[in-house]
Amino acid sequence: MKRFEGKKVVITGAAQGIGQATAQRIAEEGGDVALLDVNEAGLAATQKLVEAHGVGCSLHPCNVRDTAGVHAAVEAAAEALGGVDTLLHIAGVLRTYNTHEMTYEQWDEVIDINLNGTYRVNHAALPHLLKNRFSVIVNMASTAAIGSHPWMSAYAASKGGVISFTRSLYIEYVKQGLRANCVVAGGIATTLHQQFKPPTGGDMDLVRGAMPYGSFAKPKHAASVFAFLASDDARFINGTEVRADGGALS
Repeated sequence: MKRFEGKKVVITGAAQGIGQATAQRIAEEGGDVALLDVNEAGLAATQKLVEAHGVGCSLHPCNVRDTAGVHAAVEAAAEALGGVDTLLHIAGVLRTYNTHEMTYEQWDEVIDINLNGTYRVNHAALPHLLKNRFSVIVNMASTAAIGSHPWMSAYAASKGGVISFTRSLYIEYVKQGLRANCVVAGGIATTLHQQFKPPTGGDMDLVRGAMPYGSFAKPKHAASVFAFLASDDARFINGTEVRADGGALS
């Protein structure tokens, strides 16, 4: 398939995991990409994987907590691509705490990266996206937003906010040709997922309901969902979420 030939795609969190796999998938299908991440070494590694498919690729180091830096990176990405018609926002962080022991600073870090970071990137990209007759945003959410995950109250709140934010974008801009959806991922074997550690004394029985049946999926499996939602195959899917968790919440 070459669903992204002629498409200009910005991908955040592109240095590893789902973001890297998604960049590869878009490149395999002919899309030109601009890759954003705070991890410059990881971006360079992704660039090699992407350029093997003969598509355009530019790198834009970006910390989603830095408002001015986000806008500068998105502007540079738009210039390199010659516009933006697709935003795949995947950057995020996972932290686990007993809620009564979590500090305000720890809460603020998770909310600022996952929720405020989503706003910053989407906000910077929207003026470019709305120049097109049709455009797409796919944001990264999590099963933590709709399930019951212990020790993840800040993470769950941030991802729940991403879902609500994305639904609001859909209805606000649908008549201007924007589609906005979320991938609700869970049970994907990534570096971010490895950040999950129960607090001292945490009862692991509490997380059984959040685990997929069988083995964890690979980043490429989540990337296929991003690629589907970004493509014209999903042209009648808007303002909603697609859950990719191996049936954990079913």
